[in-house]
Amino acid sequence: MGLRSFSILRNVFAAVVCAGLLAGTAACGAADAKRTAAPTSHSPGAVAIFTPSDGITLSQYTPLNKWAKLVPEITQQLEDLGFSSDNISTYKDTSLDKQSQDIQDYVVNIASGNKASSGSDADDTTLIVAPCTSTDKTVAQYGDYVTTTETASGDDDAVASERLSSALELAEKSGMHVIVLSNDISGVTPDALVRMSTASMIGQLQAKQLVNKLQLDSASASKPKTIEILLPVSASSDDGGNGSTQFAKEAFSGMWKVLGPYFRSGAAVTASDTLNAKTTGSSWSSVAFTATGDDDIKQELTARLKNDGSSSPAHVDGIIAMNDYVASVAVDELTALGYEGSAADINPSISIMGIVGSLSGHKDLTKSAVPAPQGADSGGNTSENDTVLSWPVITGYGAYTAMLPDIVNGKQWMTALEDRQGIAKDIAQAAKRLSTGGSLASMSSVSNKTINGKTIPVITGKLVAVNASNLKAKLIDPGYVTLADAGL
Repeated sequence: MGLRSFSILRNVFAAVVCAGLLAGTAACGAADAKRTAAPTSHSPGAVAIFTPSDGITLSQYTPLNKWAKLVPEITQQLEDLGFSSDNISTYKDTSLDKQSQDIQDYVVNIASGNKASSGSDADDTTLIVAPCTSTDKTVAQYGDYVTTTETASGDDDAVASERLSSALELAEKSGMHVIVLSNDISGVTPDALVRMSTASMIGQLQAKQLVNKLQLDSASASKPKTIEILLPVSASSDDGGNGSTQFAKEAFSGMWKVLGPYFRSGAAVTASDTLNAKTTGSSWSSVAFTATGDDDIKQELTARLKNDGSSSPAHVDGIIAMNDYVASVAVDELTALGYEGSAADINPSISIMGIVGSLSGHKDLTKSAVPAPQGADSGGNTSENDTVLSWPVITGYGAYTAMLPDIVNGKQWMTALEDRQGIAKDIAQAAKRLSTGGSLASMSSVSNKTINGKTIPVITGKLVAVNASNLKAKLIDPGYVTLADAGL
């Protein structure tokens, strides 16, 4: 069916619904949705949460932030705010087509006055929607919550997108509230948009962490720090600004806002000559490479470090690996190339044993410096006559459970993730305020931004940087991971 014919049918359909002639129509279709009873007197209303299905993860390299982890935390926060568990429905869908049908069915039931599926009226019903997207494989390595640029890949996706937009338009016209997570939905102006992370935020955070650890403010053109940026893209990415290509552009722009001044002053250089004083925020392609598997990453890193044709790799102070998968391969390749030590040797403030003791709960962090490796100064630089290849600072993103032992032992300096619990709390608070006629303006995480030509409240989540010294406080104590996950 063409889009024009579909739109005509949709308009007729919506009119009939609004006239109240569709009472008792299609029931909500997701198999995992909770079937609800009549509302309790204390409940602020009903909430329906629609997210993509996580699917089956075949690799150990899985980001910590998945939809399946966020939904239970949103549900718990809603219950803590007085929402009845019977009035909270959750839906997981493997495709935009299925998701749009589930949302359409839910909205039609409420708009037609059928309370059987929610127990509430339209004006105290809130939809929380994370739209299913055709996420590029490389972008997926950063987690489920990253804002992406989606394009329809065929007529089926276009029809599903139109169905989703129409259903949410009907929801809003009927008095329901709509909160959209991560990605905009074409043609829809929600009551609130939740931005959890973006490529620019991820790139900027890693650059800042690298600057602080390497103490780049103390570096100079006569004593610079050597930095490499590994920016992975997919082989399938086109040149139209979509998928991992667009992600790479935005990520590099974010990190260059931080690193640019150091390269322009000569305080930062590369072993590969990929970056220099003339590099701009749009020069992402100079450090981008196709990463379809481990070998691509290993070959790229080795080529960067042996750029001068030498049989021995060059000294490097820091590597921005972008995500924990790339970081894990970089750790393996650096080990194979003969690099020694750990990030704890670079501008040390704590010892590995102190870190392990703290994580295990046996003692506080040891605030004493560990010896720098032979031939290295206090900044981690190796002298020209020294043959020891000192271990660099490596940054990543995603908080992969498989990589936590490397965080503990200092092989990977830091990772990061979205503040999942904070995001869940903000989403639940927004849902309650909307359902009770309140305003989102006083929420500290809310700022007004223009989306689709209209000014709406945008909730912006925080990114949490994690290294060995704060891993216990940031990941273990909140319950994100266990001591066993960290290799302890």
